[in-house]
Amino acid sequence: MNAQTIGNPAQFAITYRFIDNSPETELSMFVDGKNILAFERGGEQLTTCWDLDELALWLRDFIDHLTEDPYPVEAEGEFAAEKDISAREFDTDDLHTFDAYYDNLDNWNLRHRWHPASAGAILADVYFQYTGDFIEISWNNTDEDEDIHFLNMRGGSQVPKDIFCDMIERFLQIYAQHRLISQSHSCSDL
Repeated sequence: MNAQTIGNPAQFAITYRFIDNSPETELSMFVDGKNILAFERGGEQLTTCWDLDELALWLRDFIDHLTEDPYPVEAEGEFAAEKDISAREFDTDDLHTFDAYYDNLDNWNLRHRWHPASAGAILADVYFQYTGDFIEISWNNTDEDEDIHFLNMRGGSQVPKDIFCDMIERFLQIYAQHRLISQSHSCSDL
């Protein structure tokens, strides 16, 4: 299948290509004209390509439970990805305070950072946060593997909430339909 694009890459878009009847999908996410999922490996420019079921479930949960949920601690940075870097410098000798602080950060990250849902994919470390009428999308790919270099290391932007939700909803519906068809097709081959 040829790659299909939902949205306007100059603002916010998702480009996907289903890999035959396999569970793998090639995925690009454009923010302000940049594919924030693009990386280089072995001299070749690539984008995420994996079984995206877990990621699709994470996105579904994110838009279904969209609420304003500010970053949980005071931290330097314009976007959540930057705040998460500076917030992780916290230290104390009080073990209870230390554990409570990092538990709070980790719980927030489970709701706003999709990387734990990567299921092993080479995936940019992206944060999503609802603020006002916008979804803030930020990324931090500075902690990378020596063989993989993300083309967009660190950054962030805001996308109007309605546009973001519409694009994600459309992608999730198409993805679910494809997975339903490809799973039933592979079952009929048994």
